[in-house]
Amino acid sequence: MAVSRAYRGVSAEDRRASRRRTLIETALDCLHTEGISGVSVRSVCARARLTPRYFYESFADLDQLLLASVNSVVDEVADVALAALTSSPPELAAQVRAAIDAGYGVVVTDPRKASALLVAASGHGPLRARRHQLVTDYADLIIDGLTVLNTLGLRERRTARAAALFVMGGAADVIEAVLTGRLRMTRVQLVDHLTALWLAVLSSIAAPSDVIVDGRREP
Repeated sequence: MAVSRAYRGVSAEDRRASRRRTLIETALDCLHTEGISGVSVRSVCARARLTPRYFYESFADLDQLLLASVNSVVDEVADVALAALTSSPPELAAQVRAAIDAGYGVVVTDPRKASALLVAASGHGPLRARRHQLVTDYADLIIDGLTVLNTLGLRERRTARAAALFVMGGAADVIEAVLTGRLRMTRVQLVDHLTALWLAVLSSIAAPSDVIVDGRREP
């Protein structure tokens, strides 16, 4: 039976976790500089200054590492968007805008993370399914996080979720187009545009007496 010993006060488990984080960060670097076709176990290990032995203690293959790297960005976007949403005033427009701006801010300020989401959107191997799942996850985050929708009944929530999936799918395509340069928009313009789309859909679903847009109660 193997015995795990601490090294310089750091446990074996913590060292493994640290190496895993290093590999994920390095994969983000490689994806951004080399593209999906230029990333390999060898290139990641060389840049991380780790031997393949340490790669395989955390990941079964390259696809598993790529998925973990994309997931790290997906989770960060979700975390910051939810935090911004829950700390905003209980007004639909303020909450939607805050969530969109915070989430988009993660990728627009770090080109590596933008590249990771673009890889997910490219349909490469196991990332194809992850792209579809992240659209669903982000749509659910918006629906579950908006306090104005808390009073909806089951049927209305289903309608809201369907609408959110529709808008989120389109939003993902718009963001991809901006990040790749196919569509020219500033951060403010993009956030304004996506906020307007979300409000147009959600305002028609939420109870009229509960919807407040730009400080005004909507009729």
